[in-house]
Amino acid sequence: MGLAVPLGVKLTTRIPLLACLCLAATASAAEQNEPDPAKEFTKRVGEYVKLHNAQEKDLPPLKGKSDPVEITQHKKALAAAIQHARASGKQGDLFLPIVQPHFRKVIQSEMKGAAGKPARKAAKDGNPHVEGPPGKVVVQVNAYYPDDAPVSTVPPSLLLRLPQLPKEVEYRFVGRHLILRDVAANLIVDFIPDVVPGT
Repeated sequence: MGLAVPLGVKLTTRIPLLACLCLAATASAAEQNEPDPAKEFTKRVGEYVKLHNAQEKDLPPLKGKSDPVEITQHKKALAAAIQHARASGKQGDLFLPIVQPHFRKVIQSEMKGAAGKPARKAAKDGNPHVEGPPGKVVVQVNAYYPDDAPVSTVPPSLLLRLPQLPKEVEYRFVGRHLILRDVAANLIVDFIPDVVPGT
């Protein structure tokens, strides 16, 4: 009976320590199992490119010396095919919710404050909301990017920090939004709204 109290004391003092160790191990496992935003985005982009290629494969191929009219017709046909295949597409399909904070952090760290002024200025070059007619480019998934609309610059320093893209798609800015644009189909594939810091 005399040993009951010391044992009880030892057990109660060990329980919080064991609980802390268990919580730390759980947190560490959770961190290890957290998806990498860049990898998740790259995976979604790869899936989109497969869809793009499948739709393009079903179209009559362009001839070696296609004239501008044929090229435009091919582009519009590809855009229509992708729009049909992605009829239920929505914002965040590629820029997943777990991906967007990563992009915002990178872009804002590159563009905020006095040090980011050159990058913000570069993003305005060719930006359709700055240099084009108001409302010319509608930022929504599956929207056609007008052939005659200007195309923004993306600062090279920023491109080095964002996930690399295959040739089928590119980053562009429309106003303060970052869009993912299908180059051949001239479609807005996805976007992150209001990602560029205000001046």
